[in-house]
Amino acid sequence: MDNTLIYVTGNSVKFDVARKTFANTEINVMQMKMDTPEIQSKSVQEVAMYSARWASKEINKPVIVTDCGFYIEALNGFPGPFIKYANEWFSADDFVNLVKDKNDRTIIIQDCLAYCHPELDPMVFTGTYRGRLANVASYNPGTSIEKVFIPEGFDVPISDIPEEAMISYWSNGEIMSKFKKYILENIRGL
Repeated sequence: MDNTLIYVTGNSVKFDVARKTFANTEINVMQMKMDTPEIQSKSVQEVAMYSARWASKEINKPVIVTDCGFYIEALNGFPGPFIKYANEWFSADDFVNLVKDKNDRTIIIQDCLAYCHPELDPMVFTGTYRGRLANVASYNPGTSIEKVFIPEGFDVPISDIPEEAMISYWSNGEIMSKFKKYILENIRGL
């Protein structure tokens, strides 16, 4: 029985999170960098499910795909699932300026993992992370949102937090915990 999960992502931190989550289990997580079609939807679940279904059929193996949205409360949830594009359009300082006169600086990350076997419909695992938007953008490397998003329990933006601390933070999140429990209970279904 092959207990290999293919994680379709080009993001090494996401892959390290999955590897850490399944360390010391009988699941082997492999990374595959593959461009998947990304549908336009207000739902991160729909985006992840579509990509997972497409990838699993393309390589004829079970895959996981993740997607997330960053919802800035003071901006009615903008940019939501369109964070990839907002990171291209806005600088970190633009994000800070968008909320400079707002009292509520809450950001909610809606995280989604879609698991798909090529012969089955995708399954979705979701979770949330809370945090706030920084008053001043970081100058360290990272995406625009990584330079301004301060996760709950931290005092600095993601781009200022050591990678190992962020891998630990993400790997203890809801979706990886839920997915790990599911997979380990259903390992014969891989």
